[in-house]
Amino acid sequence: MTEVEGVVKFQLHWRPGPAPGAAEIAELESWRRRFRALGVLGQEPGRYGGVGFGNLSRRSGAGFWITATQSGALRQLGPEGYSRVESWDLAANAVWATGPAQPSSEAMSHAAAYDRRPEAAWVFHVHAPELWRAATHLGLPATAADIAYGTPAMAEAVAAIVAPAALPCVLQMRGHEDGILAVGATAASTGSALLRAMAMAAAEIPAQPSRALRR
Repeated sequence: MTEVEGVVKFQLHWRPGPAPGAAEIAELESWRRRFRALGVLGQEPGRYGGVGFGNLSRRSGAGFWITATQSGALRQLGPEGYSRVESWDLAANAVWATGPAQPSSEAMSHAAAYDRRPEAAWVFHVHAPELWRAATHLGLPATAADIAYGTPAMAEAVAAIVAPAALPCVLQMRGHEDGILAVGATAASTGSALLRAMAMAAAEIPAQPSRALRR
């Protein structure tokens, strides 16, 4: 694939602002460490042109906190490594954010999930090659192969999948190499659904996602 990773494609309206409290990001930090240890979030010279990959977010009031753009190389982010997306316009492909850093290039896909599912409070985006390749076999819902990340089309495709789905929902971003998105009501259920899907892919066990991935 020739897609360039890590590039913000939406219109970003960002201003410096306060960092989140430690309690607000505690679960994000915990899951980020876990995913980084598994190699599905981070930054490696031999993957995706050496840019960072993977991002996590949690709902916060009418907006959400999300890991900062190109922060994958950092072992631990801390409060200074987050951005608060305050509002968005899917049709206009625009995001308004504040905080100590600018938001991830996948912020629009996160916004789409929160926009369509008020009960969704966590979105985890990882790059899991094994799961991505097994997605069809496992029956994961998927966005179309011709839809690139960070675009209005991707946001709408994510929204269309998440809107009717049982939560937690794990989906493949077919046009975004190795991209997997998990959306849920709690950090534990969202992360566990993603880990379960990864384990199933590793074991090559056929399963129906509506029963095995979304309980």
